Amino acid sequence: MASSSILLTDRPIPLSPAFATRRKTRANDVVFLLPAILLLYSTLLPQEVRLTLAGQVIYPYRAVAFLLLPWVLGRIATGRFPFRLADLWMFAGVTWMVVSFCVFYGISDGIRRGGALAFDTIAPYLIARTCVRNFQDVRRLLIIAAPGLMLAGLSMMVESVSHRQLVRPLAAAIFDPLAYYVNGQAVSNAREFYILRLGLLRAHGPFSHPILAGLFLASFLPMYLNSSIKKWPYVIGITASLFAIFSISSAAFLSIIISGILLSYDRLQVYLNGVGWRFFVFALFTCLLIIELASQNGLMPIIIRYTLDPQTGYYRQLIWEYGMRSIANYPWFGIGFTDYERLPWMITSIDNHWILLGVRHGYIAPICVFTSCILGILGLARTSIGLGKTDSGLAKAIIFALTGLIISAFTTSFFGGLHTWFFMIVGIALSLGDRPAKQLT
Repeated sequence: MASSSILLTDRPIPLSPAFATRRKTRANDVVFLLPAILLLYSTLLPQEVRLTLAGQVIYPYRAVAFLLLPWVLGRIATGRFPFRLADLWMFAGVTWMVVSFCVFYGISDGIRRGGALAFDTIAPYLIARTCVRNFQDVRRLLIIAAPGLMLAGLSMMVESVSHRQLVRPLAAAIFDPLAYYVNGQAVSNAREFYILRLGLLRAHGPFSHPILAGLFLASFLPMYLNSSIKKWPYVIGITASLFAIFSISSAAFLSIIISGILLSYDRLQVYLNGVGWRFFVFALFTCLLIIELASQNGLMPIIIRYTLDPQTGYYRQLIWEYGMRSIANYPWFGIGFTDYERLPWMITSIDNHWILLGVRHGYIAPICVFTSCILGILGLARTSIGLGKTDSGLAKAIIFALTGLIISAFTTSFFGGLHTWFFMIVGIALSLGDRPAKQLT
């Protein structure tokens, strides 16, 4: 009867001091992670949700980053930002973006234009570097992000099946359509396009382009699969990631396939003694080299032949050819937003993020940023060796996600939400890499 009366009492049962302390610690961890959470959710808003201030267009992710800037600078000023060599590469890259524009456009206009591009790169990187301190933080971020990703994925599915864009037209009706830019200047409203593939509409959802939408969602797949998260966040996260297929994009499909291959090989190593990642990389490059040498026209035409739209693949070959020619002609400071020399019928956009950086800023900016990305992968790979099975699996998943985006950047230019998320992952990788294992669990 005594135990029954306790169960039926209306008074709250006091918590043990140890449990209360753990709950308070978890709450503090979520609060500390809040800047990264807000920034990630801002990437899920359409870019039509914006305002213009002092000649700058303030998109949601840019607004959040501006609001968080005092907090980031405060942590740097008080010595609570763990600088590493890889940070210097990133800082050098974004600094050169501003320098190159100052040389091309003059000091005032160069700082305004180049500063916006540099800020969109360094801000998400610094926020993620500062907030994400261990693998539990990554899991918390994935759990809290799952509902937002699911909503974005569902909107893409509805758009694709109904053959009608929904999210961005609604945002445009409220905030006005986005502008279309030529040489860095707004000249008209952005051109909308509706493309059907395989009987489905290439869905945008809240993103600026179907390719960006597909890559954004697909990049989460390896992390959710290896996160050791349970119950609804795990199911929702994986489902949302797979909704990337509604972008009907070769890049998204390739990203999912690459994630599957890497995750499968990682599990296969348990049964194959002495066969590690060095063997995998060596075997992969050997196969690609053999195909390049043995085939009649080389590797690239073979890859293009099996994309969803081979025509776009051949177009990207031309972008590579004329983009590299532009970098060779203007190697130090680039040509800013000026159109690069190309065939008369080619459009102005450059569907290669690394080439685009080189054309705009010269070769120093892409080399510095790319080096920082590679150092993040290598550092996290070294750290994963000393971790337990669970955290090691998540570390590899972050590497897989970052590797997939680095490769995809050779086929498309990153902007908007995907650009922000890409540099958040770079920051996460560099934050977790080269740390003692006891600090990451």
